[in-house]
This record gives sequence, C-alpha cells and structure tokens, in this order.
Amino acid sequence: MLGYRQKASVTAAAMAAMLVSSGAARSEVQFGIYGGWNGSFDSDVTVTRGNSDFTLHDVPWQGLSFDFDGGAPYYGFRGTYWLPSSPWGVMLDYIHAKVRADPDATVDMSGTYRGKPAPSRTRIDDVFDRFEFTDGLNLITINAVRQFEMSGGIRPYVGAGIGLADPHVEVEGPGFPETFEYQIAGPAAQVLAGLDVLVNRYFSLFGEYKLTYAGIDADLTGGGELKTGIWTNHLIVGLAVRFGPR
Repeated sequence: MLGYRQKASVTAAAMAAMLVSSGAARSEVQFGIYGGWNGSFDSDVTVTRGNSDFTLHDVPWQGLSFDFDGGAPYYGFRGTYWLPSSPWGVMLDYIHAKVRADPDATVDMSGTYRGKPAPSRTRIDDVFDRFEFTDGLNLITINAVRQFEMSGGIRPYVGAGIGLADPHVEVEGPGFPETFEYQIAGPAAQVLAGLDVLVNRYFSLFGEYKLTYAGIDADLTGGGELKTGIWTNHLIVGLAVRFGPR
C-alpha cells in the first residue's frame, strides 16, 4: 500500500496531468494549496464484529485542524480548469482534515456488545481504546464551479461535487484488534463558496467555506465493519497560481 506522502504525490501528479493536458489556448488553468479549520457534526456509529452489533448515538467529533500528532495538520490542494469563454469550470479537490471521537463523551448505546445487551449509556473510551481519523479524513472530489466577475480582480465563486472518502482508519477496543490503515471507505460530497482575489497576473489569494460529507463503511482487522457518516464545516485560506488569460 502506498504511504501517505506517496499517495498525496500521486494525486497531485494526476491533477496536473489531467488539467494541463486539457488546457486550451483561451482557457485558464489554476492550481491552489490551502490550510484551514474543520469542525464536524455529531454522528451515529455502528460497529459489527463477532458477538457485537451495536450503535453509539450522536458521537461528538473533535476537529484537530492544527494538531501535528498523528500526521500533518489540516491542508488541501486543488486544480481547476476554467472552460474557454465561460464562467464554469471543473475542479479536482483533495482535502486532508482530521477528526477524533471525543474519548470523554458519554453517549447513548443500543444493540449487543460482546454477547450481552449494550448498556443504555457509555463513555466512548469504555468502548474504544482508539477511534479517530487523525492521519486524515481524506476526501477527493470532482466539482463543478461557477465564478462571477467583479471589478478590482475579485471573483466570487460557488461549486458542488462528489467523490470518495479515503480516511486513515484508526480503531481499537476490547474484543477487536487494532485497525490502522487507509481505506477507500465510501462516497464523499461537498458544496462550497469562496472569494478569489488577484494579487498579480499569475497569483491570487482565496478564502472559502465548504460543507462536506464522508460516508464511511470501514473494514476492521480480523473481520467486522464500522459505519458512520460525518458532516464537516471547513473554513480555508489559500494561494493559487494561474496559467492562461485572465
């Protein structure tokens, strides 16, 4: 399996190849890198393994946007091909966000846990020794984007897209061994809105809000699966370089 940095490099190379090869004399191609903050909504988590089949309800997620523990902090990169003589473009976007189930939280629980009826309430750290996606709740999406021209080199834009969730699944607890690996775990989607401000002929700064969804159906080591769906808010700022006519 490719290492994390290798995977990121492969993704970046694929972006560049796709966008550069599709460039036309009158079109514009834009590459950007960014950092930011993410915060996720609570979600239900269902675990099936052996004699356990239980759901933890409304699990709170800690966003670890600026935490270097377990990998790099929040970042992303993207490539956009703007269609010739059109306000529309196609964007390939890669997001490296980080979340961890709050180990101190107490949540409702239902189903069967280790062959017995699950307790009605439990702490997260009584069920999991580790439960996080801190080496990346990684999302890769292809998006349709629409820009709006304003004076002064300012371009607001909106977009939406779909793709894949590629999280680093880090799960361990009583009754099941450690899972610690990247997995293509399910679908991803996002909507976004931002503002791109021209610095000079080739560079611009952008700020953006996005809402993403990661549908996770992860395989557990030794058998079983973990399912959840994570909605996440993102606030990002970045730098873009452009090629082609302004």
